[in-house]
Amino acid sequence: MRSVVSIESPADRRPVPAGRRPAWAGRQRRRLRWISLLGGTVIVVMTYFPIIFVVSNSLKTGQNIFSSGVFSLFTQFDYQNYATAWSGVSRPLTNTVIVAAASILIGVTAAAAGAYAFSQLRFRGQELLFLAYVALLLIPSTLTLIPLFLTIQKLHFFNTWWALILPYTATAQPLLVLIFRGFFDQIPRELLESARTDGCTEAQVLARIVAPLTRPILLTGAILVMINVWGDYLWPTIVIQDPHKTTISAGLQQFISSFGLNVSSGGSVFAALVIATVPMFVLVGFTMRYFVSGLTEGATKL
Repeated sequence: MRSVVSIESPADRRPVPAGRRPAWAGRQRRRLRWISLLGGTVIVVMTYFPIIFVVSNSLKTGQNIFSSGVFSLFTQFDYQNYATAWSGVSRPLTNTVIVAAASILIGVTAAAAGAYAFSQLRFRGQELLFLAYVALLLIPSTLTLIPLFLTIQKLHFFNTWWALILPYTATAQPLLVLIFRGFFDQIPRELLESARTDGCTEAQVLARIVAPLTRPILLTGAILVMINVWGDYLWPTIVIQDPHKTTISAGLQQFISSFGLNVSSGGSVFAALVIATVPMFVLVGFTMRYFVSGLTEGATKL
């Protein structure tokens, strides 16, 4: 048998005009679009329904919460729950803001100085020390609880805010130094050398040249520290015994435990959860642009 060889001309490889495409291609494209839309809708509902559920229950009385169904949303508006919740969590909320602000100020400053040293200065064993520094990320935090607790006791910081600020600052250093160094490496050395020639010290170069140029990533580091402080529950319950000095996660648990098995306090409990969550939503909402740009630029530069 003689085989037939099909020769395809360049004209045959040209894209088919939209008007000449088969009908099944358009139907398949619309089907995929509807499947994507349905999948996205399911994900959004599963993500935001717990938040809506908590907000709805924060406006109900305890009896109404247990008598109504899960999907019975916003059937009652009892704003007294928020007044009760605020009286219980306002102090821990203020403590958290203070601890987070101090941790950010010390932690980001120390990480920027360390990253600048690893990036712009030259000394013996630099890379080895940097690898050892970053290797701290591989150590689980639970392994350091007992040594850290003993250190806090030796320094007489037990039951003080320093027992929170210093560990939060220290544990944030490896990740922040790793991220910051990737940014500092991209700064032209000629720019820094010109600042040194004009008489600037290394601290002045960092504060006047490097910090303004890397503001998005510094803000990203501040947000990471803030999230860590805000969501930590274990460490404050270990080193803080005074309820007037505890942070929001532990304070929220103390507020919930104060009601015991009282069913009528359910609305106040949900209101306290909303109050504890809203500041982080506001923070991330206003800083998301800087946070995303800092992480994406760091990913490309690292």
